[in-house]
Amino acid sequence: MKKYFLASRAIITLLIISMVMFNSSCKKKDKGDEKPDLPPQESLLMDFSDFDERPDTKGTTYNNFVYSFLNVAFWNTVTTSSLAFPALAYVNMVGQNARYLGDNSWEWAYYFTYEQTDYVATFTTSRINNETYSAEMMIAEEATPEAGFKWFDGVVRFDRTAASWNVYKDAASPVKVIEVDWTKNYEANTSSLTYTYVEPAQDETGSSITFGKDPSLAYNAWYTISFSSETIEIQWDMATKAGRVRNEDHFLDTDWHCWDASLVDIECPDL
Repeated sequence: MKKYFLASRAIITLLIISMVMFNSSCKKKDKGDEKPDLPPQESLLMDFSDFDERPDTKGTTYNNFVYSFLNVAFWNTVTTSSLAFPALAYVNMVGQNARYLGDNSWEWAYYFTYEQTDYVATFTTSRINNETYSAEMMIAEEATPEAGFKWFDGVVRFDRTAASWNVYKDAASPVKVIEVDWTKNYEANTSSLTYTYVEPAQDETGSSITFGKDPSLAYNAWYTISFSSETIEIQWDMATKAGRVRNEDHFLDTDWHCWDASLVDIECPDL
C-alpha cells in the first residue's frame, strides 16, 4: 500500500511539474504586453528613385526608358500627394521610444513642423494575436491634438515579414485612396510592395503597381503596373540602371524593349 501511495504522489508531482512547464511555455510564446518592432519604411513607401528624372532626349533615343518613366510618374504623383505628409512622421518614429497604454497597446509620438505649422503625430498599435497587431497613424495640429486625422491604418506581423495598410485623404470627409500590401523574406532579401488605387469614381480606380526586388535575378527590381486598359512590365538592374519594358498594347508585340546603363535604347541582350 505504501508503494502505491508513493507511486501516486510521484505521478501527481510529475503532472504538476508538466502543467507548470506548459504554462510557462505558453507565457513565453504569448506576446502579451510586448512592445512591437515597427516595420521598416519600405513596408509603406515605394522606391521610385530610379525613375525620378527624365533624360534629355536631344540627339539620342530614350523611348523605352521614357515610356517606363511616364507610367511610373503617375504612381509617384498619386502616392506622393497621399503619403508625403504622414511618411515624414512615420520615418522619424521608427526606432523611437513608445509609451505603454495598457491592454496590449503602445503609442509613439512625434512633434514636427511642416510648412510653418506645428503638428503632433501619434502611431498606436494594439495586439490582435500572437502573430499580428493593428496600427494607425493620427496627425493633428499641436494646438488642437483632439482634432486629429487618421492618415493610415493597417495590420502588421510581429516578425515584420508582412503588413497591409489603408491610406486616407480629406479630413473633412475621409475617403480611402490607396490599399498597400507588403511582404519581405529577410533570408533571401526579397520583397514585394503593392499599391492599389481605390479612391471611388476616378478614371483609374482599381489600377495597381507592384514593386519587387530579388538580388538573385539579372534584372533585380521590377514594377508591374496595371491600368484599366493595359498592363506594363518594367524590369531593371538597380546597380547599372539598365532595364527593359514590355506592353503588348503599346508596342504591338510581346517582346521586351531595352535601354542601357545610360538609358539609351538598345537591342535587348540575351540573358
